[in-house]
Amino acid sequence: MTEQEINTMLAAGENIDAGAAIAMEEAQQLPGVLPPDPDAAAMEWLIVPEGLAWAITTAFPETAQYYTPEAKMNLARAIVPVADKYGWSGVSSPEVMLGMAAIGFAMPAVLAYKERKAMREAEANKPIGQGADGNG
Repeated sequence: MTEQEINTMLAAGENIDAGAAIAMEEAQQLPGVLPPDPDAAAMEWLIVPEGLAWAITTAFPETAQYYTPEAKMNLARAIVPVADKYGWSGVSSPEVMLGMAAIGFAMPAVLAYKERKAMREAEANKPIGQGADGNG
């Protein structure tokens, strides 16, 4: 092999290496190639804080301002390590489904209590001497 052939082969190899490096750099910038989402596991659990926020704000509408998307996401993030510790497999876990069903089951009672309390307060604030029909 002549020196010129060796230099030609070396140059071709360098071109291949340079092309591979450019291709790798371009591939990393493609929209389909994304780094892993650190909140992916939390997104699987987001239905739990969403459900809890719905239940609480249904019973206590004045609390709605505190259940922001960020607050719900923070709770979902906090659920992940506990779920991993106990081997819960996402929201399809029987334990989670039981908890969500229990909350839904209890909501009518919470709403009935709230309504009765409001009725008692309204009755207590009626002027003395007024009957149920509003006449004295």
